[in-house]
Amino acid sequence: MLINAALPVGAFAESLDDLKEKEAQAEQTGKALNDDINTALNDVNEKYAEIEKLKKDISKAAETIESSKAEITATEKSISRRKEIVGDRMKDIQLNGEERTWQVLLDAENVSEFFNRAFAMTILQNAEKEKIDSLSKDKEKLSELQKTVKDKQSELQANEAKLQEEASAMDEQVLALKEQLSANQATLQQIADKKQTEQQRIDNQKKAAAAAKKQQAEAVAAAKKQAESASSSAADSSSESQSSSSSSSSDETPVVTPPSQPDETTNTDGSSNGGNDTTNGRVLYMQSTAYSWREAGSGYITATGIDLRSQSNVIAVDPSVIPLGSLVEVEGYGMAIAGDTGGAIKGNIIDVHFPTVDQCLTWGRRNNVKVVIR
Repeated sequence: MLINAALPVGAFAESLDDLKEKEAQAEQTGKALNDDINTALNDVNEKYAEIEKLKKDISKAAETIESSKAEITATEKSISRRKEIVGDRMKDIQLNGEERTWQVLLDAENVSEFFNRAFAMTILQNAEKEKIDSLSKDKEKLSELQKTVKDKQSELQANEAKLQEEASAMDEQVLALKEQLSANQATLQQIADKKQTEQQRIDNQKKAAAAAKKQQAEAVAAAKKQAESASSSAADSSSESQSSSSSSSSDETPVVTPPSQPDETTNTDGSSNGGNDTTNGRVLYMQSTAYSWREAGSGYITATGIDLRSQSNVIAVDPSVIPLGSLVEVEGYGMAIAGDTGGAIKGNIIDVHFPTVDQCLTWGRRNNVKVVIR
């Protein structure tokens, strides 16, 4: 009874250990999710920072583009105006340039003036050439500026779209991680509730086991006291027992053959065994049933602390009839220890233990089983 009460405690404790393990796993999962969320949030923040910086770059680029457009417009007007001037000058040179040049040189009053005028004419021609070259360079610069502005604007817009897409994907990732974290926290709460329920059940079971143990101890003490009292009464009335040894006995009262008459015992039905027993111990004829620790609801530790898994030859007795701890020989069973008790084992009956339930069924219930107390 004590063992049966204690066994569920072990089962519940194991269940509680499982819950603690699950709780530890869930807490570890929650920590990992928190780390993932923090990492994802940092990545998202970095992306948004890049987007903000890019927006500023785009704003600056837009200002540059506007400034460049104004510069382009001014450059275009300047080029147009200069093209007209250069065009007119080129026409004039083509029409009168050679004649005018020679006329200027011929009008020189001396050689020195001639060379000075020739040098001046060269400088003027070079200046015109530089103006034409400058005009060409300005046109090239204008084309490059227009291309740079267009490319920069396209690049900034593409980068902004890409970063915005990455940030949106990270937002979704963070949201998914938060949902997982919420589910994990719900799991932790469920485990905590189960742990509380299981712990309460364990505490109640331990209290029940302690109460059963106390009750068992009181029952064993009372049985020993009763046995001692019975032994004392038997010693005082030994002469009366000898004179009535041949009388019949009931199923609930064991009959003991005194050591002085070892050749004669009495059966539970009152008949004599014919004097065939030659043992020196007490001989009883009793009813017998069988049990196994493998039966549902049974424990494997006996009332005297014997582990039935390793020591199987044990019988349950009424301690007032056969003292606990006695070595007995049971007919058809063999030598055994009187090491257990039972609620139905009262009076002239024993319960022999077998390691399997099939052996118990084979033994069944027997009458007039010879029991010798060694």
